[in-house]
Amino acid sequence: MEFEFRKDFITEHATVQTEMDHEAIATWLEMEGQSTAWVEALIVNIIAVQTRALTEYKLAGSEFNLLLTNADAQVTNHRLMETDEDETLDDSLSFYDAEIEACCGLEDFKNLIESWLEFIS
Repeated sequence: MEFEFRKDFITEHATVQTEMDHEAIATWLEMEGQSTAWVEALIVNIIAVQTRALTEYKLAGSEFNLLLTNADAQVTNHRLMETDEDETLDDSLSFYDAEIEACCGLEDFKNLIESWLEFIS
């Protein structure tokens, strides 16, 4: 996963840009991950999943949920969880799926989070 960090030195707000397939992860990280203590706690849980001390880890955020398994990290917007399964979205809206849901390998996700911690510290 490719990413780039930026920081507004007036507000101290850090941002991350990712490939289009991972926009939901970037948005989630910007919203939830501004605190080093929060990021450090997340890394502890990533390691716990990697070492199989935990089979999975779920974290509910303000707008997104995070699910970690030994293989993947998945970020899903709460709005996606609220849609009726019988509803089908217009194919023209599939472009926006990357903004509400994204998945990547756990090792890539850990690399992103560790790099983010270094950036915001």
